[in-house]
Amino acid sequence: MSSSPSPSSPLQIRPHPTKGRGLYATQSFSPGQVILPFTPLLLLPTVSYLNIVCSYCLRPGNPRACSRCHAASYCDATCQAAAWKAVHSRECKVLRQGIKDEDRRRRLPTPTRALIQAVLRKEIGDGLEGLEGHVLEKKAAEGDEWKDIEIMAMAACAFSGKGTAEEDIRKAAEMLCKIQNNSFQRFDSDLGVIGLFLEPTLAMANHSCIPNAAVQFIGRNALLIAENPIRAGDEMELAYTFYTDPLPKRKEALAHYKFVCQCLRCRDNLNVYQVAAVSPTVNLNSQSLVPDVSRFRHHPATSNYSKQSMINQYGESADSIVNALGDIESPSERRKLLKSEYRKHKGLVDEQLWAVMPLPDILFRISMLYGEEESFALALPVACLIATACDPYQYTSPFHPIRLSGLFTMANFLTHTAATTAFLEKSNTPVSRTAVLEQKIEQTLREIDQVSLCQMLLITILKGLPDKYGAKMDLAVKARALLDDIEKLAGREQEASLINEWRRDPNSEKSQAFFEFAVVKPVDALASLGKEVLERDFGAAAA
Repeated sequence: MSSSPSPSSPLQIRPHPTKGRGLYATQSFSPGQVILPFTPLLLLPTVSYLNIVCSYCLRPGNPRACSRCHAASYCDATCQAAAWKAVHSRECKVLRQGIKDEDRRRRLPTPTRALIQAVLRKEIGDGLEGLEGHVLEKKAAEGDEWKDIEIMAMAACAFSGKGTAEEDIRKAAEMLCKIQNNSFQRFDSDLGVIGLFLEPTLAMANHSCIPNAAVQFIGRNALLIAENPIRAGDEMELAYTFYTDPLPKRKEALAHYKFVCQCLRCRDNLNVYQVAAVSPTVNLNSQSLVPDVSRFRHHPATSNYSKQSMINQYGESADSIVNALGDIESPSERRKLLKSEYRKHKGLVDEQLWAVMPLPDILFRISMLYGEEESFALALPVACLIATACDPYQYTSPFHPIRLSGLFTMANFLTHTAATTAFLEKSNTPVSRTAVLEQKIEQTLREIDQVSLCQMLLITILKGLPDKYGAKMDLAVKARALLDDIEKLAGREQEASLINEWRRDPNSEKSQAFFEFAVVKPVDALASLGKEVLERDFGAAAA
């Protein structure tokens, strides 16, 4: 069970002049360094993923439901036994007896399930004691927020059998406010938000839309990782929401926490390019897909008033398309929606403002759609465009998990395009007489050593993951398996020698030249073709 930091901890909870309390470093940390791992006080899967992820470790797969309550699922007997010992032995009976209808039981909101655990297990309730829930502000807020909180509190009290007197409901409602206000969204790189994570010390970190630290998850644990250089005595700040979203969306997301962010990004309404230009981690990109730091420091959107105005204009009306796409099963219907959204944001495209939301999200879903359709020669150029024109400006640290995930997407597409190219070359097949754009892509792919490119992307991923803990991450497991397959290929001694030399000393003049030739230039060429793919398939008006 979690507790306050020890005297030897790299963290310290201190009073904050305007935010109540804050989490401060007691020593220095460099970007990418793990500050501390945390084990949860509360960890639950969200309702929509109950059948897909383990209720104890949250590992995706095909977990088996608890035979008693059917309201929790586990990947193996070890996780089931651990969960039973931790809390499920108490909630299982409650969930089984409280409602007989399995479908209704499964739809219990995740915060309600978390509250039931807190009511049933004293150690969890005690762990929540020192947290802020902003109860008075929520009671005074307009709308149905407090009514919803009371309904969930009443449900938790009724389920737990601890009583439904007014005092019981009041205490439960206060605990629920603390859970809602201090929990993290447990994120999975493939599935998105799959659960709720709460740890009291980690919850002490305040918010900033230009955070100097971030949280990454491995199984049940959360890693606090430095995003920027941190000195002893610095306050560590996290982003409670997606900090690349436009200001109106960030304000809307933060309203739940009952404060208005006063960070530089919010105060001056800085766009992603302006924030990237002053980032202390920009110089780390010397071994990235965008090694020219001047591209960050001097992007036109940092000073051009018309581009800034356009970004603000689109930010005021930016809406997420994730939910809409999730309800559409037909690829052709999703293509129609994506084309509509792409054309709706054509102004950003025309000004080459690829990193402005929601354009990166639209591009990502287009590349995934091509992949689903097995049009890998089209998916790859779009993924390269995202990795060079979107992700680096949104997340300037090359080790950021979204950037590493983007590299793996490219590597995965390359496994398909490389196999096709190798087959065509082996059979002496001439460049196909298909559409002009397909011919250009095919010719470009034939001129690239796709296997080496894929191999070097995978090595970059593994080097970018957190030391000591990174090997256990899902991304590391997938990247390592793919890299092992490539390294078993015969007849690649010369390429392997150059790659190993780059791997040992990436900063040597020879290695930098090789990286530029084997990675940067091919990806840049493919990214340019990605723009042509988007314009032809999504930017052109319907015939």
